[in-house]
Amino acid sequence: MSELANDIKKASLEASERTGLTVTHVAARRGARASLDDVARAAFGVSLPSSPKAVEARGALIVWTGPDQWLIVQKDETGRDHYAELAKTFNGLASLVDVTDSRTIFRIAASRPSETLLRNMGIDFHENSFQPGDVAITHVSHLGVIVWRLPDGTAYDFACARTYSREFADWLRKASA
Repeated sequence: MSELANDIKKASLEASERTGLTVTHVAARRGARASLDDVARAAFGVSLPSSPKAVEARGALIVWTGPDQWLIVQKDETGRDHYAELAKTFNGLASLVDVTDSRTIFRIAASRPSETLLRNMGIDFHENSFQPGDVAITHVSHLGVIVWRLPDGTAYDFACARTYSREFADWLRKASA
């Protein structure tokens, strides 16, 4: 666990840095979206989301990050190279980048964020507006953030550039104080 994760756990909020993950950015190549989706359905049993949604499938969380773009988040497993497996699966249909070392993902384990967080995010987190599996791309204190509600509705994940993870963690602490 990183120093940053330890710092957050010491804070009063219910947030943690997610570790032990492989995060792959996938972008469909021009004209390959339909074929890419066919391959994704065969590999994961679900279609790639075509709108701001996150779906769980066969050990992966697939998060829409823009038209024909996704993050695929997978737990590390000894002896498996998730990125290499995805590169082989999507060969010729998508461009892939391993962004594991360039992103930090924080989790707030709650079915609804705190009132303070709600006021500071600029997102309507009401149950009717931000449902399980919904995704938003926004700015928090001038930092680009992708936020998604887990498909089971039990928590929220926030992905930001690792370069700004300390600033985002500080913002989380202040917003939840």
